[in-house]
Amino acid sequence: MKSSLFSEHICREHPGRPAIVGSGGSCTYEELQKRILGLANRLREMGVTKGSRAALWGYNSADWLTAFFAIVRAGGTAVLVNYSMGSADAAELLRMTETQFLLCGENGETKKNPEAMRTLAGLAGIPEERCLDLRPSCPELQAAYAGGGEEAVDASGENDTAFIIFTSGTTSRPKAVQISQRALTFDADAFNNNISGYAGRSVCVAVPLFHILGLLMSYAYLCRGETVCLPANYKPETLIREIDANRISDMAAVGAVYLGLADAPDFEKNAAPHLHLCMIAGGMSTPVQMMRLELQYTNATFINMYGQSEAAPLTMVRPSDLVEKRAQTVGKAIEGVEIRISDGKGGFLPQGEIGEVIARGGNLMNGYQGLPREKQPIDEDGWLHTGDLGAFDAEGYLYLAGRIKDVIIRGGENISPSEVENALNQLENIREAKVMGAPHPIYGESVEACVTMTDGGKSFDPEALKAALRTKIARFKVPSHIFLYDRFPLNVNGKLDQRALHADLLNRLLRLSVDEELAGGVTVFDVVVRNSSYAIVPVTSLTCTLAEAVGFSRRRIMSISLAVEEMLTERITDAYSAAGDIRVRLTLMPEWLRISFSDDGAEYFIDKRRDTSMSAKIILKAVDDFHTDYPGGKPLYCMDFVYESEFSIQDFLVKNKKQE
Repeated sequence: MKSSLFSEHICREHPGRPAIVGSGGSCTYEELQKRILGLANRLREMGVTKGSRAALWGYNSADWLTAFFAIVRAGGTAVLVNYSMGSADAAELLRMTETQFLLCGENGETKKNPEAMRTLAGLAGIPEERCLDLRPSCPELQAAYAGGGEEAVDASGENDTAFIIFTSGTTSRPKAVQISQRALTFDADAFNNNISGYAGRSVCVAVPLFHILGLLMSYAYLCRGETVCLPANYKPETLIREIDANRISDMAAVGAVYLGLADAPDFEKNAAPHLHLCMIAGGMSTPVQMMRLELQYTNATFINMYGQSEAAPLTMVRPSDLVEKRAQTVGKAIEGVEIRISDGKGGFLPQGEIGEVIARGGNLMNGYQGLPREKQPIDEDGWLHTGDLGAFDAEGYLYLAGRIKDVIIRGGENISPSEVENALNQLENIREAKVMGAPHPIYGESVEACVTMTDGGKSFDPEALKAALRTKIARFKVPSHIFLYDRFPLNVNGKLDQRALHADLLNRLLRLSVDEELAGGVTVFDVVVRNSSYAIVPVTSLTCTLAEAVGFSRRRIMSISLAVEEMLTERITDAYSAAGDIRVRLTLMPEWLRISFSDDGAEYFIDKRRDTSMSAKIILKAVDDFHTDYPGGKPLYCMDFVYESEFSIQDFLVKNKKQE
C-alpha cells in the first residue's frame, strides 16, 4: 500500500514524541511506525491482500489504531465494528460486507466471554487461522510488533476503499459506508488547515474510533505529529484524570460528553485550565448549549463541525469566527467541497430558504456496499443528498433545520422540530430539548417534546412552558405534551439514541391515552342477550375469557362466572319473564372489572341487609360491589370485581395496544 495514509516522515521527524497515550497503551512515533510495519507483514502472511476485508472489533486503544493502519498498509479494507455489539449482530455485518479476517481486542463481549473472538468468527464463517487477538497479552501480536522491517509494495490506489464504517442505526438499519484513503486524507488536511495556529500539541479523543469523528481526529493529529490520548471510557472522572496527567490541550467529543464533564467536581481545577480547543460534532448542540459551554470552559474555543459518516466534515466553523457564528451555525464549507441547498426538483434554493443540504467534493464516500444504484444517496451529478434540512445566511454560514424525515406534518402544516427545540432551549432551566412527531387520529401527527432541566425538574411545569412557547412560535407548533426526563438515552457513540427516546415517548403517550380511557372505563364487550336461557352460555364464556386475560385466579374466575350466570338467570327465568332483551357490558375500570346489565323489566333489588334469595346470596358472595345506576331513568345493574394484587390494568392495556 502507498504510505499516503500514514506519512513515514512524521515518524522520522518525531521518533521519540508520544504518538498515543492512554490506559489502552502508549507508544512513540518510532514505536508506532515499527508496529505498523510488523503487523502489516503479519497480516500479509495470514493472507491479507489488496481488497481483503479485515474486521476490527475492540475498545479504543493504541493497538486498535496500529491495526487499522496495518490493515490498510497491507492492502486490505478495515471493517470497523461497534465494540458494544454482540457476536450475533456483529456477525451479520461481517457477512454483509463479506469480511474474511478478524482482529479482536478487548470489548464488551470479550469481557463476558474470553472466547468471543472465536464465537464471532464461527458465526461469520471466518477460519481461525484468519483471526488475530489484539489484546496486549497475546504473544502473536507482540511477536508481530517486534518483527518490524519493510514490506513488499502491493499498493492499493488512493481511491480504493480503505475502510468501512457503519451508520449508527439510531433511526434505520446500519449501512456499510465505504471510504477511501483519499477521502480520509482530504478530511484531515482540510481540518488541519482550518485549525492551524489554534491547535495544541495533544488531543483527547473521547468518541469511539469506529465512529468517523474519532478516527478522523486521531488521524488528523497524528498527521500533525501530535499526541493522541485514548481514554478507557468517557466518564468525567476518567477524562479529567487523562487530561490532567497528560496536559491535554485539545479535545474531540459529542455535546453530551462536554456537558457531563463540565458538571464534574474537579473540572475547574484539573481540566478546564488545560483545554484550549474543543471540537464538537455528531449530536450537538443547540445555540444555548454551545454558549453555556463557552462560559464553562474558560480557556477553550469551541468549534462546531457538520458532516456524516458518508462525508466528514462538510462544513466547520473556524476558531477565529465570532462566538455567535460558532454557537448558531455549523460554519462554512471546507475547502474543496461544494454545498448547495436543493429545492427537490433538480434546482437550488437562494440564500435564506430552507431545503435539503447537498454536497460534492473530494471527501465523499465510495457508496454504500451492497445497495443498488437507485438507493445510493449520490446522484449522477456527484451530489450527496444528506437528508438534512438547512439554509445559508448572507455570509455563507450554514444553519441546520433538522432532518427531512423528521419534519412533522400536523394538519397539513410542515413543522421543523429544530425550530421548536430552539425555542424550548431559550426558556429558563431547560437543559436539553428534543421534539418529535407522534401519530394523531385527527391531525395525522402531533408535536411532542421531551426535556431535561438544569434544576433536576424542580421547576417543571408543562403548562407554563407551553404558555411561554406561544410567545415565541406559532400556536400550532407548540407541543401537545412536554415530558420530563432525568437524562436522554445515548448510544455508544455518545449521540442521542433517537430510536430509544421516540419509543419511550410513544409509550408515555400511550399510557396517557390509556389513563384517559380508563377514567370513563374501557368497554371490552357489549352484547345483547335474547330473553332465553340458551343465550347465557356465550356471555359466561366471554366473561371467563376476559377474567382470565386480566389475571384473575381460577377460583375467582369461577365465582365471577357463577355471579353472571345467576344474574342472567334471575332476570330471564325466575323473576321477570317480561324483562325483554338484556344488554351486557364488560368494562375495564381503573381498579375493577365491571359487568353491567340493563333491560326493560322492573327494577331488581339486591341488598346484603334484606335480600335472602339464593340468587342474591350467590351474587353478593362473589361481587365486591353491587350497585344500581339510573342512566336515562332505566336501572343499570353493576357488578364490580376488584383486580387481584400485583395486577396493573394500565400495563395490561398498554401491552395489548402495542400488540395491535
